[in-house]
This record gives sequence, structure tokens and C-alpha cells, in this order.
Amino acid sequence: MIYISRESKEPLYMQVYAQIKNEILKGTLKEGDILTGSRGLAKILNISRNTVDNAYGQLLAEGYIISKKG
Repeated sequence: MIYISRESKEPLYMQVYAQIKNEILKGTLKEGDILTGSRGLAKILNISRNTVDNAYGQLLAEGYIISKKG
């Protein structure tokens, strides 16, 4: 579960990024697991889809996730 703090000085996308990265490193998220789509996660967290896209983009750039269509 991802928790967002609007009072934190850390940008929202970095909060999402850091928590997903931590779940990957701890093994909570394993290879082959499917992440919630950006629209769905944005709705769940009540944040902008762009915020989720930025977090996912950072994870992708660092090689923690891969992107597949469909």
C-alpha cells in the first residue's frame, strides 16, 4: 500500500517512486508482478495521473520496472 503525505516537503511523485522501489527491493513486489495502471493508481491515491507517470518513468529509467502495452 502506498501512503502519500501532502504535508511532506518531498514531491508526491518521489513518495510514490520511493515506496514502489522499496517494495521491489524488499521482495514484496516480485519479477512478473503487474503494477496498477497509472490511471487507476492516480484515482486510488487521489493524485494526478502525471504524478504517477513521473514515478513510473523514474522506476523505468532506473531499470526497476519494464513497460508493456496492454
